[in-house]
Amino acid sequence: MTDHDPAHHAKALAAIEKVPPKAYMVFFASQVEGLTYVEIAQREGMSLEKVQDHMLEAIRIIVREMQ
Repeated sequence: MTDHDPAHHAKALAAIEKVPPKAYMVFFASQVEGLTYVEIAQREGMSLEKVQDHMLEAIRIIVREMQ
């Protein structure tokens, strides 16, 4: 994130806090740790489809809360 607006950062953090734990874990593993969906699925013992579902849920919540 290149935006240095403190209000924007606060809004982003508040949005991320609304993401359920499993969706947050998938989002974090993908976006921060740089893992692929396949790697996340293997590490967490879940299907690739479930990883995709959790990621989509996280993205939807974050986008909705950032508007």
